[in-house]
Amino acid sequence: MPLTTQILMRRYKCTEQAGNKLTELSTKTSWRDDIISRLAIARSLRESETPPLIKGTRKGKELQGGTFFKWQDDTAILPWFVALVAEHAGKRLQSDEEAYDLIIAHWHRGLDLLHEDLKGSPGVHDFVLKLARMASEIPNRKSSKASSATTMKQHEVRTGRVRALTIPIGKVAGVKDPFTVTLNDTRIHSNGHIAISGMSGSGKTQLAKQIAVSAMRRADPSTGMIFIDYAKGDVAQDRKFIEEIGATVYQLPGTQLPIGPFHLRDYSLEAVTLAAEEKREVYTNLFRNLGPKQQGMLVQAIRLSYQRLAEDPIRPPDITFVNCILQELYETNALQPDSLTELFRRLSAYRLFWGRGDGSPPTSPLYTQRWVVDIHELGGLKEVTAFTLIEQLYREMRGLPESEVDSESGLRQIRCMLFIDEAQYYLRCKNRFLQGIIREGRSKGFAIALLSQSPDDFEQPDFDYTEQLEFTYMLACKTKPKAVQRVLGVDAAESKRLATELGKLEPLHGVGRRGGRTSPVESFRVVPFYELTS
Repeated sequence: MPLTTQILMRRYKCTEQAGNKLTELSTKTSWRDDIISRLAIARSLRESETPPLIKGTRKGKELQGGTFFKWQDDTAILPWFVALVAEHAGKRLQSDEEAYDLIIAHWHRGLDLLHEDLKGSPGVHDFVLKLARMASEIPNRKSSKASSATTMKQHEVRTGRVRALTIPIGKVAGVKDPFTVTLNDTRIHSNGHIAISGMSGSGKTQLAKQIAVSAMRRADPSTGMIFIDYAKGDVAQDRKFIEEIGATVYQLPGTQLPIGPFHLRDYSLEAVTLAAEEKREVYTNLFRNLGPKQQGMLVQAIRLSYQRLAEDPIRPPDITFVNCILQELYETNALQPDSLTELFRRLSAYRLFWGRGDGSPPTSPLYTQRWVVDIHELGGLKEVTAFTLIEQLYREMRGLPESEVDSESGLRQIRCMLFIDEAQYYLRCKNRFLQGIIREGRSKGFAIALLSQSPDDFEQPDFDYTEQLEFTYMLACKTKPKAVQRVLGVDAAESKRLATELGKLEPLHGVGRRGGRTSPVESFRVVPFYELTS
């Protein structure tokens, strides 16, 4: 009897916890259990890691093989699932029991993932859109033998032309149509990075939201967009904007961001050592009160956390695990609690990120997601939360091949757009991951939009952001002529005139170039988001 015929005749029973999730998914979507179960296996197959086998007694729902893998027009779909499971496992399945156990494992993990996907979506419509977006892209998987770059290039094969991300920016007096820029045109622009400066009420958020929506309307469904809402949470609360970009909203604290702060692509000793030092550098720049002794304890706690989990099926630690190791080290060395232990206590208490007990892995790939992350109520944890997200995005980006450039049009495929509100709070923190995305993101298909109070913020002692930002738009703000001269590349007299003009501008008015320092500086009225949907 063929393998697939044997397991078609089996009964499939899940744990009570998985059964409850299956019931909840069925109730909220009105889909049958067998449909959700097949979707769950497909969802699990997107993850690169092999799911843990389900052991012990299972007292949940039961599906017969003939129901689980329905026959349609005398054609069984079970062989396709077995083939996909075997391909995911990277080996030939030797027995009925091996195939059965793997199907059960994928079923359970998939139910966990679908449940999290639904819980993290505003409604069923957004849940379906998220699944459709996942289905539109082949996930990145690691290969133990083949070069990851070669594998990813094979996965990145696309059909058709790259779409032009052409954005209306502003209306010039006396001209009927607004001037536009094409963010991904490599023949004209060196990168797709954007800087928008302006004081509160100037209209910079309206311009940023309009750019985001215009880009996502034209982009492939697989193009991701992450908007970090720092100041007031007004972006996250704009339901029309959220619907337009098809985003999931994460309001912190209260919801959990499905990213792993200590997830790495490689868990070798060298990679772990480097990751611990990078974390030390980031935390030190964010929290200036961490002295040399505390920095050393942080590095030791992170490295020891990875070491303790070296044989664990789930390799990366989470915040809570590192916090426990840190407490242990302080007790062993008879040290009193201090600002470092308090920081990790708060991070652990808030449960901002993925945890080892969540039952499902972090969202992957991150760069294909469309999220609005509201951190305005996090107080002193805003920056560390945002930098954890940026770090994981950077690590993904580093592992990607260069994005496609259409040989005829010169258009580059944009994989992800990252919008950072109130960027002045990040730019001064010497963050290597943010700088890395900006510096290396051009060839990888990443575009960054930085929103700041003043153009002065873009020049930092360790990194001049003005040299890396192709599109610069200044709205009403108080600034010095030198900043205008540096950002726009105009002469001293023109910079003095523009600085005076910027101080007197009405809301939704600004100055800037259409891209590149050879184009003229123009005064314009911003095309705001609400005009796209009015």
